[in-house]
Amino acid sequence: MTVNNYIKYLNSLNNANSSNENAIAESQISNPYYEKIRVDRNIGQYIIQKIKQSPNVVILTGHAGDGKTSLLYQILKSLDVLTGNSISKFQEVYSKQLNTTIFYVKDMSELNKEEQVNVLKRALDIKNQGGSSILVSNTGPLLEAFKGLEQTYPTGVSITEIEMNLLKLMDENKGDIGKVGKHDVLLINMARIDNVIVVPRLIRNLLAEELWIECSKCESKQKCPIYHNYLSVKENYANVEKFISSYYRWLYETDRRLTIRQILSQISYSITGNLTCDDIKNKSNRNILFNYHFFNLFFGYGGVTKNKDALQIRAIQELQNLQLDSKELPNDYSIFVREDFSFLTRTVREIIQPIWSHKMRGYTTLSSDLLKSEEARELRKAVRRAQILFGNHDEDSMSNMLNRLFSPVFSEYLKIRSKQLSLPEIREIKNKIVKALYTMFVGFPMNNSDEEVIYLPVNRKEMAQPVQLLLGKIETSSIYVKQNYITSVYDQEEGYYRLELRFENVDKFPISLMLLDYFNKVIKGAVSTKLNPSLSHGVDKLKSKLYQEYRFKGHQPESKILVHTVKGPKIITLEIYDKEIYVK
Repeated sequence: MTVNNYIKYLNSLNNANSSNENAIAESQISNPYYEKIRVDRNIGQYIIQKIKQSPNVVILTGHAGDGKTSLLYQILKSLDVLTGNSISKFQEVYSKQLNTTIFYVKDMSELNKEEQVNVLKRALDIKNQGGSSILVSNTGPLLEAFKGLEQTYPTGVSITEIEMNLLKLMDENKGDIGKVGKHDVLLINMARIDNVIVVPRLIRNLLAEELWIECSKCESKQKCPIYHNYLSVKENYANVEKFISSYYRWLYETDRRLTIRQILSQISYSITGNLTCDDIKNKSNRNILFNYHFFNLFFGYGGVTKNKDALQIRAIQELQNLQLDSKELPNDYSIFVREDFSFLTRTVREIIQPIWSHKMRGYTTLSSDLLKSEEARELRKAVRRAQILFGNHDEDSMSNMLNRLFSPVFSEYLKIRSKQLSLPEIREIKNKIVKALYTMFVGFPMNNSDEEVIYLPVNRKEMAQPVQLLLGKIETSSIYVKQNYITSVYDQEEGYYRLELRFENVDKFPISLMLLDYFNKVIKGAVSTKLNPSLSHGVDKLKSKLYQEYRFKGHQPESKILVHTVKGPKIITLEIYDKEIYVK
């Protein structure tokens, strides 16, 4: 039997078992397969250009798994200063390309506190000698190292100021030279970098044909789920990549960003299920292709059963929390009632249809019988997982599915990010937002006759009041929705279009996916909507600004009352004079 060592490498990239010796970048780099799958990031060229322009102290910080060490490797490899594929803990090297010395630190976490202070001092000092340095550190060790440096080599700057300087640079992440105490550094926070843009190239590299040659020659390939996963994904690559990228985009936009390591962990596990070539040789289970298929593994399932080990992979845990395979899909009726599996790709259809037919023989045609069976429910969920990843989707059906799975506005948001909208499209979005704002402030849906003004009354939360004291109003003609292109100094691929809500008297307000989804729920009549804390803060901030800027100015001798009638809103003016109330 042929053994493909690439399979062993893929198994080592996830944390679903204890044999993940390559699940950290430092171990990956020394593996010959790393060079085959790694994705060069444009931010590496940005850093090289900065070093070319002038001596620099570059600090790469962020969360564990954000690709800091991999980026260091990419830079050093590009500058041709590495011997083989190994990186020392810290080293001073000479670059002929740049005609300068470079001091690098692979990972501050590998050093004790004294060493951290020493290498930080060396990284800062080399700039004064005409060289540059690249220092990799997670946030915690970096803060402690700068504190230790100030305590060992005092410059008269307070520890608090140093902390504030670092945190400010991490938060802004502008790619400019900034001050930490009295030191000039170029700090790049990898935790603020969009990792989703890397996913298409990463999947392509993992499926590169040259890495699967041994599998194509193996005598066990007909029964090998790993090879079938490779073939299945290749057969439907565009749709598989679209869904995976969309899922990671959803997490990113809802404040659940994944690191590169977490993304790689899920995808590699979904290909192999941590099976080895020997496992496949010895397994004779007729359902092995189904149990270990990509559509099950990606969701953390072994067939129709959840795999507890897979839940160690955060991206799988997040996916199971969403319960996407429990949601009704457009082709459910065709598959479950008519038993028409033609929507699935050929490779997947040949695996799943016989299992469905065999299992369904044990049930009566009564829908109640099927609904009561746990096995039948789980099998339907497995078929949905197959629909999601291996359906023959066109652009419209993919958009429809994403809206059903994530949010009714998700496909619209992806379109907003990727291309410039037409004026009618912008106008339609504005109309929706105006209606949502009206309902948010007034508590009642907007009638067609109300489209020229949004009232700002005193309104109790979660309670529609037919009579309200009016504090101000916004003319809808003063509300604008603009689409602005946001660029990244690090990587042009990170550029995207962003919708912004603008008012004549208020600063622009970015429309995130969560805010767009919230507006849509308000329009649809959601009485109560559970908000993400950051979104809740943003909505409250927007309301506060609008009340502040658009309330009636100066002393008002009259009180305006907003009354909601069956014919629409009516404004009544009350004037109190000589202990009497006059109604206008």
